[in-house]
Amino acid sequence: VPPGKPLAHVPSSATIGSRAVLRCSEGQGSPPPTFRWYKDGSVLPPDPKSSPTFRNSSYSLDPSTGELVFEPVGGWDTGDYHCEASNNVGSPQKSDVFRME
Repeated sequence: VPPGKPLAHVPSSATIGSRAVLRCSEGQGSPPPTFRWYKDGSVLPPDPKSSPTFRNSSYSLDPSTGELVFEPVGGWDTGDYHCEASNNVGSPQKSDVFRME
């Protein structure tokens, strides 16, 4: 079963230096989908240190649960976030976009 449109849970504001958890969930896909997160239209790599764009960010990303945890949040993490659910069936589905300040 292809995934349906995922739901992104993004805090609208986060305090610099604190922990922020973004969640992506989707209930229809079988096999269960994996999740990717995007910030301002760019995919977040599993390891932020591997990318010049995200090396200032400190986060962990679990593709199987869809959890994206910033610990700590920095000022550069402000942006527009959305997630994408995909399995081997059908095309990937994107969530709505939410802004985190």
